[in-house]
Amino acid sequence: MTWLKEYPREYYQKYERVQVQSDYGWYQVYRLPGNVYAICEPQHFQEVNFFLIIGERRALLLDTGEGFCPVRPLIEELYSGEIIACNSHFHFDHIASNYEFQPIHVYEDDYVRQVAENGLPKEALGAQLDEEMFQFGYPKNLDAEHFYIKPYETVPVADGHVFDLGGRKIKVLHTPGHSNDCIMLYDEENKILFTGDTFYLGALYAHFDCDEFGHGSVEQYCETMKRLAAEIPEDVKLYCSHNDFIADWHKLQETADALQHIICGETAGEKEVSIGHTYLEGGKTISEYPCDGFSIVYNTSHLK
Repeated sequence: MTWLKEYPREYYQKYERVQVQSDYGWYQVYRLPGNVYAICEPQHFQEVNFFLIIGERRALLLDTGEGFCPVRPLIEELYSGEIIACNSHFHFDHIASNYEFQPIHVYEDDYVRQVAENGLPKEALGAQLDEEMFQFGYPKNLDAEHFYIKPYETVPVADGHVFDLGGRKIKVLHTPGHSNDCIMLYDEENKILFTGDTFYLGALYAHFDCDEFGHGSVEQYCETMKRLAAEIPEDVKLYCSHNDFIADWHKLQETADALQHIICGETAGEKEVSIGHTYLEGGKTISEYPCDGFSIVYNTSHLK
């Protein structure tokens, strides 16, 4: 796969690496502006990032990663106080270590409730557990044959909810489109928007329609991005949950524009979707619309 030839990523050199003891040879930690730690899993195709946001009295953990190695010891090495955990959305690569931090604050949704109560079998991950999805083969802690995502307890949060970390307030924004339960976290004072999977520099997915990934909507996605581009100040930085950690505000507007083009049928230059960007489509027709530094994967049958 192409991604295997581009390791390690050059963009990591822009950030301060934090040396830790509890990385299991799998996690990497970087210190970002605004008293934030980014924990990433660069050896898997998903290249997931999750964030530890530090306040004066407690810290907020946004997502818990893919669960291939324990992560609680790493988080406690970085922060010794109270930790609140929250999910940007319920997809497997963001929730697999939820059981280590439960209860998890989530946006209430039927798909979320189902996964939280039952967990997910390895079959729900599609090709993501194939050995070719791992940069150097399976980590020593992973039993891929018997891997599954454990159930976890949840606490509901709504749009507008504020996490008070002590001297730092983080606001929940409901941002449906990738899935209905997607949220972003807005730190207005520090000018940071934690985007989850609603934006990052990579393939954005707007085509899901199954129990394991919920229902994506190009129309909802477009409305979300238009609202964000209108409401979020231009000096805010986007802290992203895959690939490069930080992107500029103007990507919100670019994503809104691209989604509007897709809705209006004004598309050109689509490319075949690679196996790494497919999950459980089962033969559904999906296309990938290229943009500057990212793309949008969508299902033409979902468009009106």
